[in-house]
Amino acid sequence: MNTARYSKTAMLLHWSLAFALAFQIGLGWQFDSLQRGTNLFELYQLHKSVGILILVLSLARLVIRMAYSRPKPLADTIWSRRTAKLVHGGFYLVLIGGPLTGWLLVSSAKIAVPTVLFGILPLPHLPVGSAAHGAAEALHTQLAWLAIVLLLLHVIGALRHQFFKDEDILQRMLPWVLKRKTAAFGTMCVILATIGMAYGAGANLMLANAPKARSPAAQSPVTIPEATLRDAPKSAEEPKAVNKQDAGIPVKEWRVSGGGKLAFTVDWNGTPINGTFRRWNSDIRFSPEDLAQSRIRVTIDVGSASTADNQRDDMLLSESFLNAAAHPKAVFNSSSIRLLNGDHYSARGTLDMNGKAHPVTLNFKLKIDGARAEVAGSSSLRRTQFGVGSGEWAETNEVADTVLITFDFTARAAQ
Repeated sequence: MNTARYSKTAMLLHWSLAFALAFQIGLGWQFDSLQRGTNLFELYQLHKSVGILILVLSLARLVIRMAYSRPKPLADTIWSRRTAKLVHGGFYLVLIGGPLTGWLLVSSAKIAVPTVLFGILPLPHLPVGSAAHGAAEALHTQLAWLAIVLLLLHVIGALRHQFFKDEDILQRMLPWVLKRKTAAFGTMCVILATIGMAYGAGANLMLANAPKARSPAAQSPVTIPEATLRDAPKSAEEPKAVNKQDAGIPVKEWRVSGGGKLAFTVDWNGTPINGTFRRWNSDIRFSPEDLAQSRIRVTIDVGSASTADNQRDDMLLSESFLNAAAHPKAVFNSSSIRLLNGDHYSARGTLDMNGKAHPVTLNFKLKIDGARAEVAGSSSLRRTQFGVGSGEWAETNEVADTVLITFDFTARAAQ
């Protein structure tokens, strides 16, 4: 038996979907024109989260529509009834197909960016190959445009029935009773304004938080921390000769104490991304009196890299960046150590990371007090040399090529 109004559940789903769709369109409108950055990464996650929410609500709305009775269609011309059916059918196509093509788009991307819905629930990728990416992207874009057209047609149709045909169609989808035409007009204005605000909220959230494009000349290099600059050697000197009387002193073995820090910083569209490696170990044999026999070996657990953002860390550890699954360890081996001046040293060696090996120089300050040593230093490397950042991330206009490495720890001489 048909009723004059929709159920309360149908009303709730209808308006929730209306506001969510408007917000989603506003949020996604600027994606193609804005550069990537830390905030934009989070907005992509929000866009995906809202999309899946729309998918779930739409499926629930479809079930309610099929399971429960609904008001009879209003008497109208044949073309109007057909247009109304096409609009409603188009909405289900958009509300279900849009999120599905977006899910397909993310799943088929060359760079496997994980999706965590609202920062809580991980969403697995669909089992598809990269060949589906182009078609998914095209369909997703077309469905977005279709959603805008359908929204306009739906609003025009509602205004036509409510005010030009004097049919109280608005009353069918409202939980309260409208006794006067002025109340219906005011309610319609409030609804349209709220939908506009939902769109504006998405657009403003995007524009307010996304990084703006900059010319290549404006790209700023990674800023070296002030402490590193303060402790850096003023000038390089030739290694000091080792006294013959000290030549027989054995090279000491040092063990790193807990609490040491191995960190990295990279520039992402003007925003410094700071991270640390939480697990690493070292084999240090060092004596200032015998630098020729001194050596440093550091082994880093690549999978322990952290930037204090779970979603970003999943992407960082993926095969598109550090590729921690295939190359879980990064190893630095020194080939020579020399004194620069005072208590500043330089260690040249080779870093083997992500299946590639290249020369790297560590500059560090060392203070030895008996059996205790304090070490702080830095180095820089080019991530592209080590294949960190593949596909579209191999470009350096968004994620800088230079990565600053800093370290700070204490060590004790082995007994």
